[in-house]
Amino acid sequence: MRVHQFTVQSNLDRAHLLRIANEASRFASDIRVSFGPDSHRREVDVKSLLGMMLTIISANTEICLTTRGKDELEALEYVQSLFEQPIIAPSM
Repeated sequence: MRVHQFTVQSNLDRAHLLRIANEASRFASDIRVSFGPDSHRREVDVKSLLGMMLTIISANTEICLTTRGKDELEALEYVQSLFEQPIIAPSM
């Protein structure tokens, strides 16, 4: 099992979180993200489209990313990079 805590620098909108869920599904490992105050801590399966779609992660939120499985290190590094990527607005 791998665990990494970091702070998200920008608001993550629904499209960004759905992209993370889609990309995470390529890994065999279980990938979970948890965040929020201890009294209301929320944990979501990163591969769950519905779970991620219903998630709101604001700028400066500290999140804990946990991976468990045969490709856990690669999954952790890749998914963390997705959470930290700046959001690019679609061009019109």
